[in-house]
Amino acid sequence: MSTTRWKRALTVVGLGFIAAFAGSGLGCTNPTAKVVNAPPPPQPVSIDADAFALMPFGAVMVASLDAKQISNSTAGGDLVALGEKLVPFAQQIDFQIKRDLDHAYIGMYSFTGGDMLGVLTGVFHPDKLEAAAGKGINTPYGIVVVSTYAGRKLYTVANQGFTMLTDHTALAGTEAAMRRALDRIQAGTIKREIAPWMSDWVTQPGYPALVASDVTKQSFGKTVTSYIPWIQGVQYVRARGRFNPDGSMGISGSLTYPDDAKAASAAQGLGNIAKSFSIMAVLKVIGIDPLVRNLTVTPSGKDAQFATVIDEKSLRNVIHLLTDWAGGSMPAGLPAPAPNGGGGTSI
Repeated sequence: MSTTRWKRALTVVGLGFIAAFAGSGLGCTNPTAKVVNAPPPPQPVSIDADAFALMPFGAVMVASLDAKQISNSTAGGDLVALGEKLVPFAQQIDFQIKRDLDHAYIGMYSFTGGDMLGVLTGVFHPDKLEAAAGKGINTPYGIVVVSTYAGRKLYTVANQGFTMLTDHTALAGTEAAMRRALDRIQAGTIKREIAPWMSDWVTQPGYPALVASDVTKQSFGKTVTSYIPWIQGVQYVRARGRFNPDGSMGISGSLTYPDDAKAASAAQGLGNIAKSFSIMAVLKVIGIDPLVRNLTVTPSGKDAQFATVIDEKSLRNVIHLLTDWAGGSMPAGLPAPAPNGGGGTSI
């Protein structure tokens, strides 16, 4: 798998009302006079009101990440370092993740392949960004190019970029996804269009990390299914995480399958993941201690529900690994999977 694929693998309220009347009916004694309602003008768009409403239709994955809770966790420093690696010119525009970023809302699309849109909320400085861009912003991927689209300035490099919408909301991601979002903003037609089940999941309170994915239109390669065969047939994925007082992260969620039988089979395979020689070998090769501890899996109708805990050390190791990958390094070759996925079950 290429380095690029690993790297990619990292607001709406209408305000006010107007009524206009035409004709001589008001204040007129003519009983036959008619009152005609004029079409109301377009309602103003409140960009800061609903981050998910800025996302175009067709998201295959959405995520909600509470940046404040995450950056203030025991692993927060490592996560901030990862973010700074992904945004290497942050200092040039006086942007500090821990200080300025409140929340990140992520959407994945397939407009032109693998597209991503991030809606970032917090405190931004458009004037400092423009000043830095005027001097030329250099990144490891090239010089940031400034262009205009839908009345807003886009800052892009290597098909990735960002744009400031207000002092509190910005877009980041692939150029195609950002353009789709800006088209809707310019037309004044923004509204929440993510699937209702996704919306319900990623807006639940109490979890700083929430992810929902529709994988019905995706397929997993032979390499993936050879390691984790029980992933075949999965339709929807829900996952959520929150930090425990000891610094560990509790993760729970569910995998949804077409029928009860496949969900039960997947639950068995997922439950046996800690016994999989292949998966444990992969984790060892790439320098991560076994992540799966205290895993519980319960079949429930079409769902395979799961819950586990990742201790602080393992969590930090994962973050360090992602940071290295963002910097361009990759792990050595992975071992071949054991027959039948090393304890998993085929679906």
